Amino acid sequence: MNDPTVTPVDILEQKNWLKDFRSQTGASWSELGKRIGIPQSTLAAFGSEKGYGGPEQPLADKIFRYRQLLVTQASIEVEAPETPGYFETPTSKQLNQVLAYGQRGKIVLAAMGPGTGKTMTAKHFAACYANVFVATMAPSTAGVNTMQIEVLEALGEKNPVGTPQKLSRRIRELLDGLGKPMLIIDEAQHLSEKSIEEIRSWHDAVGCGIALFGNVGVLQRLEGGNRASAFAQLYSRVSLKVVRPLPLIADIDALAEAWGMFDEPVTIYLHKIGMLPGGLRGLTMTLELASMLAAADRKVLALDHIKDAWAQLSSRTVSM
Repeated sequence: MNDPTVTPVDILEQKNWLKDFRSQTGASWSELGKRIGIPQSTLAAFGSEKGYGGPEQPLADKIFRYRQLLVTQASIEVEAPETPGYFETPTSKQLNQVLAYGQRGKIVLAAMGPGTGKTMTAKHFAACYANVFVATMAPSTAGVNTMQIEVLEALGEKNPVGTPQKLSRRIRELLDGLGKPMLIIDEAQHLSEKSIEEIRSWHDAVGCGIALFGNVGVLQRLEGGNRASAFAQLYSRVSLKVVRPLPLIADIDALAEAWGMFDEPVTIYLHKIGMLPGGLRGLTMTLELASMLAAADRKVLALDHIKDAWAQLSSRTVSM
């Protein structure tokens, strides 16, 4: 990679490349302008026969940087391995059982640590069974109205608008018209008490299955609520729950197998990484980077590559 502030960029070369790239991709000046970071009219003038009336060097430099970005992205696409999709672990198997029970019109709960596979399992379950929907919460969806909008979009509604009363009525109508509907609320720790109460009201009115997936904090909030709170009322209706702050060793073994890693020193090292905060997610990132390092060395993925990858991704050390 070259720094255009150090190595001069040829203006004519960038113009010729821009014209060829636009011709090959069929992209409009508007699309290219957004990608490169140059206003549409300015970029179109730069690529014309007449040229841009103002200073052209800064434009050429921006185009050159965009070209280098394309080269880097192409390199990553070639070198980055294909990561395993969903694979069954003892934890995901248990979560699937809890979700299947929730389909019977129950409220179920999963309080999980990061990297234990809850989100991937929820999405896999929704992909496998009819009338199962995943609505993912965030700090911005803590309130009732924003939570309702997120749920309606998960149910297939486009641009839902209206009062909270109207939106909840629409949610009940959609769920009531389905056979054994199941609503999975992921990242439920972000919800306010009023949002929790609103979700409970849908269950009470329609009898739909509700699964609250979140971090261990969501369980602490539900267990710690006073008797009159929405948390206490919902917790009293929870039929089944899973609590898992960290992945199981068997979960890590399943991930290693999915990656084709069977060497004992490697699996021992993976156990130690996987039991740190980040769990299976941190392991996946480590193995992905390690595979790229091995490809660069033109060697088979080995323990040294995994150690090097972990050293780059984390300041923590893992002793063997």
